[in-house]
Amino acid sequence: MAKLTIDEPALQSVVMGRLEVFARGFVDAASSAARAAAPVRTGELKGSIRPQEVRRTGPWRLETGVAAVAAHAVYVHEGTRPHVIRPRNARALRFEAGGRIVFAKRANHPGQRAQPFLAEAVRRTAEADSRIGHHGV
Repeated sequence: MAKLTIDEPALQSVVMGRLEVFARGFVDAASSAARAAAPVRTGELKGSIRPQEVRRTGPWRLETGVAAVAAHAVYVHEGTRPHVIRPRNARALRFEAGGRIVFAKRANHPGQRAQPFLAEAVRRTAEADSRIGHHGV
């Protein structure tokens, strides 16, 4: 009778090392896809998209991701409800409307629909990679 012994620490070291390499490549590709898909007004949002570090968070477990660190990224990605804008550091808001400079004590923002460019980039990158199972990424 044959006996099989598995050196789990050695197996884990080899497998996790290869998974780290794969994960780094995946998030790099997803970051590029997100930069291509990000809405552009000033370029700040697109320029803030970065792959996150690949971290070992437990045995047989890695975590990583793609992030946009611009202050307004979450509002673009998730959208906003209609809301009132009030001045914080002045007595009035100043903006341009119809070619005129306007001052106001408050403004009604109509809200913004979500533009989930990060989530979509990750989904498209996963669907394009034959090594990844397509289980609702």
